Amino acid sequence: MRSSDDKKELTLSQALEKYGVKKENTVGMKPHKIFDIMIYDDLYSVYSIEGYEHEYGKWNGCPTTWWLDYSKVDPETGVKEERPLIPYIDKGVHRICWGVNYTQKNATKHKWGELDIRSTGVCRITANGKEVYVIRNWDLSSALTSAQTIIEKLISSPYNFLDPEKDRGRKIWYYNLPATVTPGYEPGEIKIHPDYSYVEPDLWWDELERRKTKITQNNKDSIKQGLKVSGSNDEDLDWEINDIPEHKEYGSINHGDALSDGNIWWFRD
Repeated sequence: MRSSDDKKELTLSQALEKYGVKKENTVGMKPHKIFDIMIYDDLYSVYSIEGYEHEYGKWNGCPTTWWLDYSKVDPETGVKEERPLIPYIDKGVHRICWGVNYTQKNATKHKWGELDIRSTGVCRITANGKEVYVIRNWDLSSALTSAQTIIEKLISSPYNFLDPEKDRGRKIWYYNLPATVTPGYEPGEIKIHPDYSYVEPDLWWDELERRKTKITQNNKDSIKQGLKVSGSNDEDLDWEINDIPEHKEYGSINHGDALSDGNIWWFRD
C-alpha cells in the first residue's frame, strides 16, 4: 500500500459525498466497506468506491476502487481525525492477522480423598486481534500443530468464525430439522435453536430423539413398532438423547464446537 504524493486524495466523507449518489441508468454499487485490516494493533476499514479510482491498482493488477480509511480516533478526546484515503493494494498485506497464544499450567483436583496434580494447556487462536477459537491441549507441540490445521478449517468453514454475530439467527438444518444458530459460550462454539415456524415443538423434539437413536440388532423390532428405546450401547449418543428433555425445556441445544458439524447443513433458505 502507498499513498499518492502528487495529489491530495479525498477523505472518506468527501468521497461519499461525491460518489455516494448512484447515477441514473447505471449499474454501479454505492460506496461500501468490504473488510477491515489490522495495522499494528488497530483495525482500519477498506472501502470500495465506484467511480473513484487510483493508478496503483492498474499497475499492480488489483482493484482500482479500493481505498483504505486510515483515520484515527484521538484517545484523549474520542474525536476521529479524518485523513485522506489511501489507495489500497491487496498485495504484501495480511488480510487476516492470525495469532496463536498457548499457555501451559498445572492444576489440582481432589480425587478419592487425595490431591491430584495434572497438567493442562489452553491454545487461543485470534484473528485481527479477536479471539475466535480455543483448543484445550496439555502438549505444546500437539496444540501448535492442531492450531495450523484449525486455522485452515476456520477459513474454509461456512460458519463465520471471525464475526459470529453476522451468523446470529442463520437458518440451518440440524439432523435435517429446521433450526437456527447463535454464538455459544466460548469463541468458536454455537447454540442450536429449533425453528417452529412450520413444525410443532413436540414433533421437532420427538423427531430429534428418533433421528439420534442408533438402530441395533436388539432394538430394531421396537423401533419398527414406533416404540422408544432407552439405550443403544453408544455412551455419547445415549448421553445426548437423555439430555433432550432438558434442552427442550430450555429451548435450545448447547452444541459446542461449530467445526463439529457432521449433522449440520449450513445452507437453508
